Amino acid sequence: MLSQIEKQILKSWIQYAVEPRIAKVTGRKIRTTGPRIAVMGNCQAFGLAYAMKVMDPSATVHHYSAIGHSRFADLDLLAKTLDTYDYIFSHEFPAGHLRGDGDSSALREKLPRVTRTPPIVFAAFHPDLIYVSDQKGGFIFGPLGPYHSALGLFGWRAGLSLDETRALFNENVFSTVGYLDMWDEAARRFLATAQDECGIDFSTDLMKWARKGAFMYSVVHPTSYVLFDVAKRMWEKVGLKPPATDYSYYYIHDLARSEIFPIYPAVAKIFGVQGGYLFKIQNHHLANDVGDFLTLPQYLEACFRSYEKAGADNVVNSRVEAWIADENTKTLLIGLARENLRKGMTPTV
Repeated sequence: MLSQIEKQILKSWIQYAVEPRIAKVTGRKIRTTGPRIAVMGNCQAFGLAYAMKVMDPSATVHHYSAIGHSRFADLDLLAKTLDTYDYIFSHEFPAGHLRGDGDSSALREKLPRVTRTPPIVFAAFHPDLIYVSDQKGGFIFGPLGPYHSALGLFGWRAGLSLDETRALFNENVFSTVGYLDMWDEAARRFLATAQDECGIDFSTDLMKWARKGAFMYSVVHPTSYVLFDVAKRMWEKVGLKPPATDYSYYYIHDLARSEIFPIYPAVAKIFGVQGGYLFKIQNHHLANDVGDFLTLPQYLEACFRSYEKAGADNVVNSRVEAWIADENTKTLLIGLARENLRKGMTPTV
């Protein structure tokens, strides 16, 4: 079975080399008379590509996913294919997605005109979201795929019951572990990464997104209007002029099909948005099914099952390990959990 990159490479060569010849013979007019644009990268790349297509419907815009593994395509074939485009935008990606060796740095060596695109990573709305790995460095998947709760994992590691763990999800605990004071650091990291990797100052854009409310579905999944603004900035960087477009009329919230981590009420209160404990399970087939959600008790119960299945020695996260290793922190969190439980402070949704 072909990977997404391999399917896109095949499609690209058909559109680039075959269809114009057929059109010349048949007299058919080709609508995509504008520039050829390739967008390669992580889960955010599709939204960027879609935004660029909206900005110039005459353009040929192709999305290349740096997620998953290619069976046949190597770096040379990818570079040769991308070289047929007028503009190439790419996130950073590690080796392993292509056959043989080859990461984003190697791609830029072969194609220096590749424009680096900043990843949108912003943790202030979801400070409890973590990734959990096994001893080999692979991801441990739970009910929300790779998205885990640090407090949930701590509760399991510390031997708390499900009810005691649920009692950790209160403002006094969030304040203790620093969850209510994350904005400045999240903003600093995002702006610094964009400046260092791409030479772009997104401070004005960040203020605009903040005025609209919660602009992230998770730490790494922004809303579509964020990706539209990033697409405009990338066009400006390469000398393209973004037209005035009411992008909101053409929104596709692609990343909303994936897992959505809730914004906890005490965190939401800081930003003036609606909070809760409703966890959305990924569903990329909305045409067939509306999908499903988990309450906080359901989510924690499913997480505990996944940790039990993996085994204590195979569930690793540096933040939780630090909490467990610090006896004062561990004792304080356990005490707060039990005190909150006695007071009936066990949220659900």
